[in-house]
Amino acid sequence: MFDKIKDSIQKFSSSNVADEEAVEQLVKDIQRDLIKADVDVSLVSDLSDEIREESLGEKKDGLSRKEHVLEVVYNKLEELLGEESEVEIEPQTILLCGLYGAGKTTTTGKLADFYRKRGMKVGVIAADTDRPAAFEQLQQIADDVEASFYGEKDAEDPVQVVENGKEELDVDVLIVDSAGRNSLNDDLKQELSDMEKVLQPDEKYLVIPADIGQSARDQAENFDDAVGLSGVIVTKMDSSAKGGGALVACQHADISVKFIGTGEKMADLEVYDPVDFVSDMIGQPDLESLLEKIEELDTDPEAILEGEFTLEDFQEQMASVTDSGMMEEMMSQLPFSSDQIPDNVANLTEGKIQSYNVIIDSMTDEEVKDPSVINRERRERIANGSGTSVEDVQELIKHYRQTKNMVDKFDKKSMKRGNMQNMMQKLGL
Repeated sequence: MFDKIKDSIQKFSSSNVADEEAVEQLVKDIQRDLIKADVDVSLVSDLSDEIREESLGEKKDGLSRKEHVLEVVYNKLEELLGEESEVEIEPQTILLCGLYGAGKTTTTGKLADFYRKRGMKVGVIAADTDRPAAFEQLQQIADDVEASFYGEKDAEDPVQVVENGKEELDVDVLIVDSAGRNSLNDDLKQELSDMEKVLQPDEKYLVIPADIGQSARDQAENFDDAVGLSGVIVTKMDSSAKGGGALVACQHADISVKFIGTGEKMADLEVYDPVDFVSDMIGQPDLESLLEKIEELDTDPEAILEGEFTLEDFQEQMASVTDSGMMEEMMSQLPFSSDQIPDNVANLTEGKIQSYNVIIDSMTDEEVKDPSVINRERRERIANGSGTSVEDVQELIKHYRQTKNMVDKFDKKSMKRGNMQNMMQKLGL
């Protein structure tokens, strides 16, 4: 979706100059790339003006002009894509709506899978009485993701189905798959309105496909006027070059994107985080730049060398790496082979870090501050609460202990840029 932008930024990064001419070429390349991703032209124009002005303005001490330009571009693209979604893992009722072909039924299953893996008891209601085979499709999906299912085959009144299903299912998270139409006509508006009165949902999500691009804005605004949306789920992000336009369009309609569908499997649903997209676009070309970014992280590396290193400290260090978008780039740029990297670093992928965060959030304050108290019974409780396995909890504790041992080997000088060789020697590399 944004591969071209990454290419444009890397071309700028690898050039020898970062003068006004180079900045202007970068701006033109980003303009072209965003328009190809179907981002609104007026938004692209405003973004271009801001990048020009700030890139050639005053820079932070300690940053080169090139690094300053990259920081400006990073911040502006992040602003364009909106804010990170807040998704609560708690009992709730969700109504999914949208037009034909948006992927509502599949998304119902993905949401069910998402909440079930996080310890919630989930049920789904087949309220699409309009589309042939919708009942059978959702029933099969519910079985696949281990969610409770309610539907009435050949039913004609979807509102009554919802009312009956609400009474029948005793679950923490209830998700309703409603019918679509070719357009948001009066019949669909009335149906959704009646369904809302019966269901009284906590969340009302519009499901839209990424391939509609900036047209997502009109659709989101129309559904918001009709039913009062709490968010949008953008599907088919893996197969559309217009996904960027859809994301930007929703954000600038003041309707938050909550989730994105990134593939065909039930697990291919992610909480929307614009930082992930911007991090994919920004690539640093050498280890020196990466180390400078590490030094500029909000977390003070000296702080973890003072006092006891707890799981809370471990979590903060993981957040620093993922927030800076450097994990994959760092691994590819380090000047030694992958088999020389310690397990606690090599295996700490961004996906694994997300899993670890869920596990740590399921612990008590005592367990976070003193992981040595986590016995078998506690591991089982934590695994159940986080929707993971006992093995996952054990793996987290192992990585924490490895990192703690690594931190204990460091002195303060080895944490600073310019002493990479000393740090690697202490890691046994």
